[in-house]
Amino acid sequence: MKHILYFVKWNFTDMQPHSKRMIAYFAIAILSAIFVHEDLFFLAPILIFIDLTQDIIRHRYADFKKEQNELVQTLKKKHLKE
Repeated sequence: MKHILYFVKWNFTDMQPHSKRMIAYFAIAILSAIFVHEDLFFLAPILIFIDLTQDIIRHRYADFKKEQNELVQTLKKKHLKE
């Protein structure tokens, strides 16, 4: 039994954070479907959609901030040369 627990722990150590979140969403949906109401299994796709949407928005905002910083740096260099 100890080897099985080490194997499960080993599987989760190299897993990406988004994969862990997806597993957690399905676990939440399955447990809520079992213990609360069976229609709550559709909670998993909703949670995954929300997660992916915020992830996309966060990456796009980071790209926007990077582009803005590069633009400001370019303008500063241009202004210093003049």
